[in-house]
Amino acid sequence: MANTRRIFVVGGSGFVGRAICNTALARGWEVLSLSRHGAPDRSTMARSNLSAHLANDVKWIKGDALRPETFREHLAGCEAVVHSVGVLMENGYKSLVNLGSHNSAYRASTATYESANRDTALCVAHVARETPGVKAFAYISASDTLPFLDPRYISTKREVERELLAHKDQLRPILLRPSFMFSPARPLTLPIAAGVEAFRTLFHRTPIGCVLKSTPFAKAAVPALRRELVAEAVINAISNPQVSGVLEISDIERIGKSHQ
Repeated sequence: MANTRRIFVVGGSGFVGRAICNTALARGWEVLSLSRHGAPDRSTMARSNLSAHLANDVKWIKGDALRPETFREHLAGCEAVVHSVGVLMENGYKSLVNLGSHNSAYRASTATYESANRDTALCVAHVARETPGVKAFAYISASDTLPFLDPRYISTKREVERELLAHKDQLRPILLRPSFMFSPARPLTLPIAAGVEAFRTLFHRTPIGCVLKSTPFAKAAVPALRRELVAEAVINAISNPQVSGVLEISDIERIGKSHQ
């Protein structure tokens, strides 16, 4: 275990976080994940579609991403930190569509863009910079591809990106900007991804695209990304010291397919 690489995942029981934990475990990493309730119980595993493999092999840390005293000591010995916590819509949307974690590192019922998307990341990044041995911080940001979404969703993520880039000499920032993510593990996402692809075809291959180019819908004509590919990109980017800064959709696709 002395030479095992160690990674700290904030939001490891969430939709993206689970895939990141799985990928890291498959590569032989020791995985720690921050959760308000610590190790998931059976009911949480059922609600969150969390496998027994993940529940048993990840070291779950009971704490709060906004309270450094609850997780600071666990960053010791970690090579990288991943922040995969966030909300797409405020006012408890996760409980309605079940796209996120029921065992998260923040209080989802009171989460705002500022608290979940920005403040948790800035708090954990600050502690990571103070922890010897932590070399990289991967942040699951977002591509600005959803028309009519509250602009604070993107603006709070861009605030985090700017802060991480401002301290790039202390901590290598890996800022992923994925589009909509889907996975067979979350069946609800599959028809949405199919709709995204149908819209791309309509936009790029039919005359209707010429009309849509001047509308807010134009930015939505991008490919959806498989969740597992994004997770591969996270671990590949962390493993490659040459990867740093903002990773757009095409970068995520390329890096996700390269195995270090």
